[in-house]
Amino acid sequence: MKKVFLILLILITFGFSMKLIKVEDNLYMVRGHDGLPSKENKGFISNAFAVLTNEGWVVIDSLTTPELAREFIKLIKKESNKPILYLIVTHYHLDHWYGAKAFKEKKARIVGHKNLKEVYESGEAEQVLEAQKQIFKGILDNVELIPPDITVAEGKSFTIRIGKDEFEIKAMNPAHTNTDVIVYWKNRKVLFAGDLVYKDRIPFMGDRNASSKGWLKALEELKKYDAKVILGGHNYPLDKSAIDWTYNYIKFVRNTVKKLKDKGYFIDEIKQAFKGNPYEKVKMYGVFHNQNVYKVFNELDLELE
Repeated sequence: MKKVFLILLILITFGFSMKLIKVEDNLYMVRGHDGLPSKENKGFISNAFAVLTNEGWVVIDSLTTPELAREFIKLIKKESNKPILYLIVTHYHLDHWYGAKAFKEKKARIVGHKNLKEVYESGEAEQVLEAQKQIFKGILDNVELIPPDITVAEGKSFTIRIGKDEFEIKAMNPAHTNTDVIVYWKNRKVLFAGDLVYKDRIPFMGDRNASSKGWLKALEELKKYDAKVILGGHNYPLDKSAIDWTYNYIKFVRNTVKKLKDKGYFIDEIKQAFKGNPYEKVKMYGVFHNQNVYKVFNELDLELE
């Protein structure tokens, strides 16, 4: 009995445990918990990825805090002590960007969407960080926002070549956010999709700069890639069927909201009308779905202008 109690105590105390997962040769990930940042998970709520090239590491996303990022760095450095060459930030959300300081300390060059740099330079990102520090007390205290060294303009691509490895980084039009980038590891046909692709987990469509219409277009674009593996911000490795799963959910929300809005339903009535829908049991539904409905409700007004 004492042994069981000790194990439970360890799980509670160190519930955020980070383990390095080998996806395939020279490709590693850590898998974050599903949920919002909390003292229990220490903000470890998303994935991060690391590719080992002949010259060093290319990392995709930095996790939520410098502390988590340093733990990730420690894990990949056990595999190889080669330098970290690049950190690619897929978008500006806290669980993908806020750990960047730890990579800057390792002299990595940071790559991101041009809009990521602009939101940093405008001071908006700092205002958001201060607000989030109040919401997620005690988790983000050591976060220091780090802008990208290399930026990619909306709709444009930038390619990093390291020996035989080639990484195409494309800055997307507004979709999940207005700072989304994807990374296609061409010679291995691996697509790092950030938070654009999900399966059996409700996506978050409520960002202030999100566009559900743009997201559908982005997913159509992702289908054109000859990817054998898709790595997203909140799932285990996926195949291309996940693109359809995400597309179908977003289309379902848009079509349902539009139909009811056209009939004169108010937002609370529309939210109520979704009861009993096929996605209710899907992970994170209770956290994100109503926010998604509200965002689409307002987006549809703007699309008519």
